[in-house]
Amino acid sequence: AKCMLIGKKENTTGLKFAMLDKNNNTEDEVLVEFEVPREELPGTTPLGEPSVWTEFRRAPAESSPSRVQNMVLVFRVMVTDGSDRIVTPEDTTAFHQEEFDGITYSEEVVEADEDEDKALLQCWRSESSNKAVLWILGRNDVFMHSHVANTIFLSKGYDLYCLNYKQNGHCRTRGWIKDAHFNSHNKYGSFDTYIDDIEGSLEIINSTKEYETCLGYAHSTGGPVLLNYLMEKGDQAFDGFVFNSPFLDWGFVGGDMIEFVLEHMGLMEQFGTMENDTKMGVVGTPDAFRDTPIPYLEEEVVISDWSAKLWSLYYHSWDARPLYHVPMTVGFAQGVTNVHRKLESFHEQRKAVTSKPFLLITSRGDDVLKAPETLSRADWIGPGRWEIELNDNAHDIFLSQDPNDNNMAVGMVEVW
Repeated sequence: AKCMLIGKKENTTGLKFAMLDKNNNTEDEVLVEFEVPREELPGTTPLGEPSVWTEFRRAPAESSPSRVQNMVLVFRVMVTDGSDRIVTPEDTTAFHQEEFDGITYSEEVVEADEDEDKALLQCWRSESSNKAVLWILGRNDVFMHSHVANTIFLSKGYDLYCLNYKQNGHCRTRGWIKDAHFNSHNKYGSFDTYIDDIEGSLEIINSTKEYETCLGYAHSTGGPVLLNYLMEKGDQAFDGFVFNSPFLDWGFVGGDMIEFVLEHMGLMEQFGTMENDTKMGVVGTPDAFRDTPIPYLEEEVVISDWSAKLWSLYYHSWDARPLYHVPMTVGFAQGVTNVHRKLESFHEQRKAVTSKPFLLITSRGDDVLKAPETLSRADWIGPGRWEIELNDNAHDIFLSQDPNDNNMAVGMVEVW
């Protein structure tokens, strides 16, 4: 397992480790606890260079419980400079220029009567291309993959189209999201609303030129967005698919009880206990910052450590991908659960969602979804599947904390 810690150079005195025996009824029992002072930690290794790891071994203190006395904890530490990024601001700016390396960049709107129902299609096109890929974002996501797109797609003769479906990605940049907590919100409680977004995108793609091949690519929530389209409209528009850690089960959302509540959201809504706009898991401003809250789009927002960690490695504009905690809404939860049920129904009826070839790639290091469940439900999509399980990559396999893990994922998808 890998994890990343962020600290200030001038204030970090060391690392403190603790192994706890979690107990829901009593206080957690401390099994092992120790510190590694800053002077014992290795120096910085620039990102992109070969990883320099320093190994440590620590035995439990004599006062530790007897059941851990014969144990030795072995771990390795690598320190990088936080000013280094895998994707820099310059990389992102260059990839969004109107023209670069024979590629033209533009943005096209999939129109709707109301702003909150509009979608945005980012388009990277070349005169010499003969293939296309429709890239569908995850929840609270944005395209920040310049380090991936050229190797896998643009250099292989693909035009790249990235769908920012309604209330997601650059929709907030355009001013179509009025509530900070409604990023990725689904006011209808149904992913059928995204069918118009995909159909509008395909119309734009098909009006560009007659492509020989069209692939569908989806990450996380983009999985059920695309799968729902395929179950409702068929797979005729595509020749194959790449699913990057698709959201096929509720994963680490908070335990079996929370999963039960989310999967029965429709029943609760029928009883009038919740509406689609209801927000779940709103993070309030901490007491220490109560006098200096961050007001934004009618709400107080609180910076997310998970999102900040990602931003520290992959630069993106924060008005497109949130750096703050975004609560889940009932409408979103209901929409996802409906697609999961529909997918399960297809499986029970022995119906394939698609007969086209597809790659499903995920990682044991996924801290959002459970890789075994993701892989097991690949069988429900169709028979033409290839499955890859990586070890250390992040939830988005291309946005890992170690560029070497990214390179492995890129290489495997490229070969496929």
